[in-house]
Amino acid sequence: MRTAFILTLALAACTSPTGAPVKRATLRPVSAATFELVPETGQLPFCLAYTVSPKGVIRQLTMSAENASLECPAGQPIGQHVFRVPPSEPSVRVLVLFTSKSVNATSVSSQLIDTPRAASLTAMDLRLPGQAALELIDFTPEGGP
Repeated sequence: MRTAFILTLALAACTSPTGAPVKRATLRPVSAATFELVPETGQLPFCLAYTVSPKGVIRQLTMSAENASLECPAGQPIGQHVFRVPPSEPSVRVLVLFTSKSVNATSVSSQLIDTPRAASLTAMDLRLPGQAALELIDFTPEGGP
């Protein structure tokens, strides 16, 4: 009986997931170089958003007056704000970090700056309280490469 249980666990661990990756946020283009970020249903309640350029420039898009993550209700644009990509950037990778607790934006920004591979980061790479999930979305402004 114990051997069957162990074999079942081993088989479950080796089985690859059959579903598509979870989509946590949608990027909605507004104009040639602007966009909104909209959380999907079922995401954690707080978020921060950043862009990372191909040159490695990290820009923080969101922050509250208290220097903390924002409440991010599903279906509503994050911060009710439209974000703009500078004309000098041909494309960016947008990082949307969802957390179960409000987190200090400065702490997260420092961790991103200290990470040599910010454009391919995972939520596990960050030191955060509670639960965390990360969505990476590529955006190329119209007229870009």
